[in-house]
Amino acid sequence: MPAVLINFPFSAIVDGILSFLHYSFKTPGITPSEYRWDPDDRKSFIRICAPFVIDNEKPMSAPFIVVERGAFQFANRAIDNLKNGEANIMERMEKVDWADGTVNIICGSGVAGEASSLANFIAILMQSERHGIASTLRFVRNLKYLDVSPEIPIVKNTEVRRWEVTLRIFVSLQMGWLTYYSGETPWNKAGIKAISPTPLTTSNVGRTTQGSDLIVDTTKNFGFNPDSNPRLLQPEVSKGWYYLRMPGLPPDNNLDVELFTLAEVVDNHTLRVFYHDAQNQLVPWSAPATATNFQYELLWNNLNIHMEFPKP
Repeated sequence: MPAVLINFPFSAIVDGILSFLHYSFKTPGITPSEYRWDPDDRKSFIRICAPFVIDNEKPMSAPFIVVERGAFQFANRAIDNLKNGEANIMERMEKVDWADGTVNIICGSGVAGEASSLANFIAILMQSERHGIASTLRFVRNLKYLDVSPEIPIVKNTEVRRWEVTLRIFVSLQMGWLTYYSGETPWNKAGIKAISPTPLTTSNVGRTTQGSDLIVDTTKNFGFNPDSNPRLLQPEVSKGWYYLRMPGLPPDNNLDVELFTLAEVVDNHTLRVFYHDAQNQLVPWSAPATATNFQYELLWNNLNIHMEFPKP
């Protein structure tokens, strides 16, 4: 029987985003006073709740924000990290899978423009803080804004009295579980033999020009064709899945601990390099010096998994 390692993130993600919105809307440096949230509904200028808002004293009188969860779809790509359990008792297999889905943030107001502005404000707020949210909610792998709906009238009489705008946030959740078993398994399975971050290629003849974002190596045949060496994949280059480590580039000897992103294969011997700035944005790299015959490594940003397959 599996044992879940983390409390169910499908319910916790709503609580986590609610907590972030409560903090943001009660902090003077973030939100203007006319939209200040207070735990006491009678003092609050805005209602922020899940999964619905009830105001018994003045129904629907204040702008509101509702957080609700949409459907999530499993990736079905469990990652198995084989670890030893207690000696002479059992072997423990720790597994992790993730699920992609949406969280809906519904902004309501008596004025269509106010509902739309609230959705726009929250979208920018969450996008700018998405890395902090993900690091705080450890079960979140990825989070980003997705889309904003049109203004939708929801209370109509002789005139529209209430409008709603829905902001959809894409969220990728990860969860883990333990699987216990003893003895031989009844299936003939493949097994992971080793996991190692082996470089795709290593060279000692890199060349660069001071201020340039290019690295030249005439001994390599960078490209996307089967006869290229090393052969790269265009979708993985466009997603930034290849990194470079340059421990041999003077004058900064600390560059060996920094990974640079491969941005473009310019030609068979030339690579364009980017790096992450202080705002975590990818920007063109600028070589600190003109150098020849320096060492560099080209790596894939995921681990290489070596497997042994059973005999038929």
